[in-house]
Amino acid sequence: EFLTTVKRRAFLLTLIGTPAYFAFVTFLSSSASIQEKKDALKDLNVLAVIDSSGAFAHATREIRTTFRPAASFSRRPSLVPDSISFRTEVRFYGGLDSAQVDLRAGRIPQVLVIPADYVATGRIRRYTKPNSPFSSGDRRAIGAWLARNLVVDRVGDRVATRAARPTEEEQLFILDREGRFEIKDDAREVVDFLVPMFFSMLLGLSIMIGGQYLLQGVAEEKESRILESMMCQVSAEELMAGKLFGLGAVGLVTVCVWVGLALAVSGPALAMMPVFVKPLLLLVATLYFVCGYLFFGSIMTGIGAVTNNMREAQQFAVWFTLANFAPFILITTVLAHPDGPLPFWLSLFPPTASTTMMLRLGA
Repeated sequence: EFLTTVKRRAFLLTLIGTPAYFAFVTFLSSSASIQEKKDALKDLNVLAVIDSSGAFAHATREIRTTFRPAASFSRRPSLVPDSISFRTEVRFYGGLDSAQVDLRAGRIPQVLVIPADYVATGRIRRYTKPNSPFSSGDRRAIGAWLARNLVVDRVGDRVATRAARPTEEEQLFILDREGRFEIKDDAREVVDFLVPMFFSMLLGLSIMIGGQYLLQGVAEEKESRILESMMCQVSAEELMAGKLFGLGAVGLVTVCVWVGLALAVSGPALAMMPVFVKPLLLLVATLYFVCGYLFFGSIMTGIGAVTNNMREAQQFAVWFTLANFAPFILITTVLAHPDGPLPFWLSLFPPTASTTMMLRLGA
């Protein structure tokens, strides 16, 4: 079963084409997201301000915004992404009509209207042309400018700058399991979360790939009557075990190759990160993955055996596949309250047990 399947052209196409496709899509989406944030700040070259409150009469006439392309867990300065600085001219207008004329003509990208009761109500109005709803870099830059200039006359430039970014250099201490407070290590927490999450996603991917091979291997042979001939040579237990381990191994090989390619590409970057994966966490996540894969593999093999054709088998199998992904729908509850009633009962329900337990490991 294993050798016959891995020699098929469809298997080789899936093995090579799928990671290439997802790598291409991921690159495009991440590049587009970063570029969109940069464009939002770059396009905000002029901010028209109409101040009816009088609180910003002596406000600075420019906004300086620093953009960091991506977060880095490395402590090596050479590996930290270079920041990009953007400058926005703040231009005061006497009325809204003239500002809207310039906005329509494309001479300014945004208009900020500060009403007379702004200090009491906090209400402001912004006028701009249609843009992406997912880019908020310009909004944060304007908010920092408002916060700084609202208090600069009372507390001075240094305090006003800090008021605009009060938690820029925050150190957060958390209580560990031994009752001691330690500085929160974002890199370590990300790794502790990503390892179980990685195995959870890997399990779902393995079920979708390996499950299809199991369904196809059993359902097609049953439909073509080949299975009846094979039953004359081996017992039902031996036949099902061979299907499970042979075709299940095909799915595991596929996923292992993909993981190997991902590690080969990202290995140098991961090696530079000052993180340490706990061996016990890795071992437990692996055990849950293997148990979950064998459970779903048995389910898929059984579905293929009791259904009449491949189409009917897929209709039944989709419900078990969705059950495996159910904990991801409730991931906020599982991570926020890993010992709560809902995660507890999901851990006892076999179709959701493996995924839920791996997510609880990362909580």
